[in-house]
Amino acid sequence: MKNFLFTCFFVSFAASLAAQEDDAWVDRKALQVPLLQTYSTDSLARYMLENFTTDRQKVRAVYTWITSNVEYSKDSMYYFRRWGTDPEEKMAAILRRRKGVCENYAALFANLVSKCGVQAVTITGYTKTGGRVNHSGHGWAAVSVEGVWLLCDPTWDAGRTNSYQYFLVSPAEFISTHMPFDPLWQLLQHPITNHEFRSGYNLSKKDQPVFNYTDSITAYLQADTLQQMEAVARRMNAAGMEDDDLKTWYAYNQMKINIVHQEENMQLFNDAVANLNQAKKGYNQLVQYRNNSFIPPKTAAEIDGMFAGIEKLIHSSYQKMEAVGKKAENYQYDTEGLKDELERLSIKVKDIKQILQPQINH
Repeated sequence: MKNFLFTCFFVSFAASLAAQEDDAWVDRKALQVPLLQTYSTDSLARYMLENFTTDRQKVRAVYTWITSNVEYSKDSMYYFRRWGTDPEEKMAAILRRRKGVCENYAALFANLVSKCGVQAVTITGYTKTGGRVNHSGHGWAAVSVEGVWLLCDPTWDAGRTNSYQYFLVSPAEFISTHMPFDPLWQLLQHPITNHEFRSGYNLSKKDQPVFNYTDSITAYLQADTLQQMEAVARRMNAAGMEDDDLKTWYAYNQMKINIVHQEENMQLFNDAVANLNQAKKGYNQLVQYRNNSFIPPKTAAEIDGMFAGIEKLIHSSYQKMEAVGKKAENYQYDTEGLKDELERLSIKVKDIKQILQPQINH
């Protein structure tokens, strides 16, 4: 029995030592990226892909490079606002500046890891250290390494060498310091409440129904951006929002949802106007045909087809116009004016149809 226990201990120790040696090699290699390859996420990711084999090595290399090369700087909160919403522009700006705040660390890490072929997601929430809750928002990331979701906080490990505390941490351990606004990213079968997190209760509630977060993550990652934000809102509502910081972030999420809906309003209205203009063009062709004394001659089927095309465009324009404002309040698009134009055009089309009816039946 003693020999068996010693063998198990030796195997475990040897495996741990091998993992440490592998991490040390990855760290050294990660810091040898040629300077010219460090100014775009594409070239950085290409280096990782060319020099590392396993997903864990790639993730470790990205983590080491970021925590060793990006400096935490509060002024970055204002600096990066000028770069708009294009994520690649922001990534390039971080790499040029070599500075950032938590959301920049998390976004750069997730971007690079994803380009290395490993699933990664940025997470927003709040934290707790030494039993004290920090109400300021914070950003970190989740990665799926060999089918297992683990958590990383490159901001909190920035400047460390080798002794990372927040790299590939299990969800059960990570929840003691990091609470995501979206309960999904606790990655726990028995999620805790915000009140429990603040009170220091981080134990899994075995008597509660199991939350199958893996299926929910699969659905989340397959959804588009709007669907993801709406799912976040539903989960936050279900979990409860008794604190102001939760309500603030929920309102921010709702604002982003509303922006998407407003963009949909814009697209619907523009498409409706485009349909109207096409219908007008078709109507003008019919008027021109009449003014030319029905020359060159057209068959009844051709004229019927012209009318059908115009009526289809008018109908499509009506449908799109009526959809404007269904999901978000319409403050800027003149749907009433558009409706009046459509009604006037519909009357004109009926009139010209009566004039051309004898030609159709000829």
